[in-house]
Amino acid sequence: MKNSSKFLLAMLGAAAIQAQYADNFYRYGERKRYPAPDSRNGFNKTTVKAVDSRQLREFSIKGHKVMAFSKKDAITRLKHQKKI
Repeated sequence: MKNSSKFLLAMLGAAAIQAQYADNFYRYGERKRYPAPDSRNGFNKTTVKAVDSRQLREFSIKGHKVMAFSKKDAITRLKHQKKI
């Protein structure tokens, strides 16, 4: 009976070692990390909205009206539009 209990413990130890190596996400000393469940099409259902705390104001530079965040921004916008 003593040999059968040793054999049983040896088999359980071997099974535990095999189970440890079978886990692809196990890292020694870290908790187990499993991949996050993914939606079926790969896209999130929620859309991310860009929030800008700045507010557009209207500037008039050399007779041209421009919506911009600052006077410097208004000048660069007019330069890109080739108006000044």
